[in-house]
Amino acid sequence: MGGSNMLDAATHVECLEFIRAAIAEADRQTAQDVAGILKDCYQNGYVDRAEIWADLTQTEKQQFQELLGPIAHHFANRIKQAIGWSSPGVALGIDCDLEDAIARDELVAADVVEVVGDRHFLEFQELVARCPKYFSELPAPSIEAATKKIS
Repeated sequence: MGGSNMLDAATHVECLEFIRAAIAEADRQTAQDVAGILKDCYQNGYVDRAEIWADLTQTEKQQFQELLGPIAHHFANRIKQAIGWSSPGVALGIDCDLEDAIARDELVAADVVEVVGDRHFLEFQELVARCPKYFSELPAPSIEAATKKIS
């Protein structure tokens, strides 16, 4: 660790311990809580996600993902469907649901990427980006316009 690098070795070790404790407890809620802590640590630059995953065994990665799995697998399946349909609108809806789940600390985007793969996740993001933005830029209809009688 040097200079402006905020990565913290003690936090890195602690994150690994949290993941291993969640696996030992085999409890989904504990895994969700740990995922929230990890998200915080990643976002604040205290630990590097790739380094954390590199220090876990393949079995540990699999077990932790299985604890988080239902929701990550759910989104992975929906993402693959949207790609199959080549539907930017469907992709945007899934993306909104995914953002909501992330905001509730149910998972981090990296959990979904782990399941769906980098290539599919990039395809999904490209679909979302192709969704017309003009829908969200239209002015909201006024109550007067909505209640105006046709004469």
